[in-house]
Amino acid sequence: MRAILILICLGICLRSIGQQGFIPKLYDTIYSPDIASLKSHVTGVPLSMPVMELGTGVTISIYFDDLRSGSHRYRYELIHMDKNWKKDELDEIEYIDGFNRSEIRDYTYSSNRNTDYTHYKLNLPNNDVRLTKSGNYILHVYEELKRDHREYIFTRRLLVVDPKVKINALFEKPADALKYRTNQELDLEVSIKGFPIYNSRQEITCAVMQNGRWSSMISNLKQNRDKTETLVFDYFDKVTFPAGKEFRVFDIRSLIIRSRFVKKILSTKDDIIVTLYTDKIRNLINFVAEKDANGNYLIGNNDYPDDSRSAEYVWVDFTLESPQLSEFNVYIVGAFNDWQCKDAFKMKYDPATNAYLGSAFLKQGYYNYTYVVQDSYGNTSSSPIDGDWYETENDYQLMVYYRPFGSRYDQLIAFQTSKP
Repeated sequence: MRAILILICLGICLRSIGQQGFIPKLYDTIYSPDIASLKSHVTGVPLSMPVMELGTGVTISIYFDDLRSGSHRYRYELIHMDKNWKKDELDEIEYIDGFNRSEIRDYTYSSNRNTDYTHYKLNLPNNDVRLTKSGNYILHVYEELKRDHREYIFTRRLLVVDPKVKINALFEKPADALKYRTNQELDLEVSIKGFPIYNSRQEITCAVMQNGRWSSMISNLKQNRDKTETLVFDYFDKVTFPAGKEFRVFDIRSLIIRSRFVKKILSTKDDIIVTLYTDKIRNLINFVAEKDANGNYLIGNNDYPDDSRSAEYVWVDFTLESPQLSEFNVYIVGAFNDWQCKDAFKMKYDPATNAYLGSAFLKQGYYNYTYVVQDSYGNTSSSPIDGDWYETENDYQLMVYYRPFGSRYDQLIAFQTSKP
């Protein structure tokens, strides 16, 4: 069974992270090969960023599956970070009301046919823990195997905003003529009306990222012009992003009825295999408008109720018709794998069919994905395969951080998602 083989291989490499003294990386990462379908978003808004407004009833939902099935004692801790996602000077008693490192008690067992898993869910804030400061937070989820011995499962970024100012994105044609038809550029204006700031050039910084992809972030932007009660961030060729193309899409919420882009569904004794239609390189093809979720994904099962535990895990087979790109490795990426080039999503070239082939073990749902190439230095880009077109509809997340003189942490005083 392909699922068992891949878990064994990955487990040999990753189990050592539970050793005493391990320090988890402070970005969105899954450390355990047993954890799948991890999502974090505003409760009830599954395509949103994990952003909550301080002092409101809004909560963030985090849920995931453990493919080992059974039950495990997972705990979580929250750490307040600075604007650059490094640990700041605050003690946890200063930003947490309640108990950090509580146990995740909300879980249920799967009821599907092929893959046994346990589905866990956590809402923040909750009766155990409440957050009292705005800013950046890292969520660590871990299993405490014995005293002073943790096995970290995953980390996730969360944002808590205390709105004090308003931010506006002004999308412009790129100032660099070579990027005129391939990139999207934006300037920022921050309205500070009614919010006293004494040294805005030192105390205020902005950050921008594309489609919720943290690796795309442009941060530490300082104002360079003033208007009446407005801070202006107007740079030449700095806040500029390759536009890409609309994301490729497939929908496997039903395994009874084939949706668009699904060529075949095969059910064997041990596995369900979904074969997608062959993808083609689009770097020389003009822009075509398609509805997508800007790289995001949804978990769902249209065939049976209670999709959190009834949805199946299936093998999805991808084919990319292409000449061999000998200087690069090719990967399937999207929000479903944290936009990371992971071995499980690496494509292999097949000279017999002149195509790259790949297979991914995914839970039923609606998925956006793209192909990227990675060079020997670890640099990645989707441009050689998909190209870039300035008309592509992307989401841009805008953040404003405030650190007054003498303060020991960065406040998040505005968050907004904008489109060109």
